[in-house]
Amino acid sequence: MKQQEVELDRLRIWDFYLTFPNEARKIKYPTALSELKKIFKQKEENPYEDLIDTKRIIERMKPYQIEALHCIASYGLIDAKLLSKNIVTRTEKEVPQELLSKFADISVEKSNIIKLVIGFAELPLYGQMGLKYRTGLIEFRYDER
Repeated sequence: MKQQEVELDRLRIWDFYLTFPNEARKIKYPTALSELKKIFKQKEENPYEDLIDTKRIIERMKPYQIEALHCIASYGLIDAKLLSKNIVTRTEKEVPQELLSKFADISVEKSNIIKLVIGFAELPLYGQMGLKYRTGLIEFRYDER
């Protein structure tokens, strides 16, 4: 069975929102995901959680995200050859039970972000209505696709 391929930039955006879930209220949601928009818009704003320059922060996160993916690839959980082409794909190797157990008790906020990730999985990454445009985190205007 072929595993789903995920673009590196898409994964970086997902990771950003897992790290800073409060920022999800600033996304330009498509109409089809209006229920998710309501979840994040209703959260009370906290000025101490607001980020001033999200583009700069995601760029500063990039080397850590890349290194983490290389580490995961070294364990054989994602395909290292495809990672070198900026594509992340799970391998057939099973995730260790010890690691899976860490995901059992996630907060409601993180659970909502996972719903967001699933909802945005089918959204194109590139173009005027793509994930890069809707989040404003990564430049999209000069993408080849």
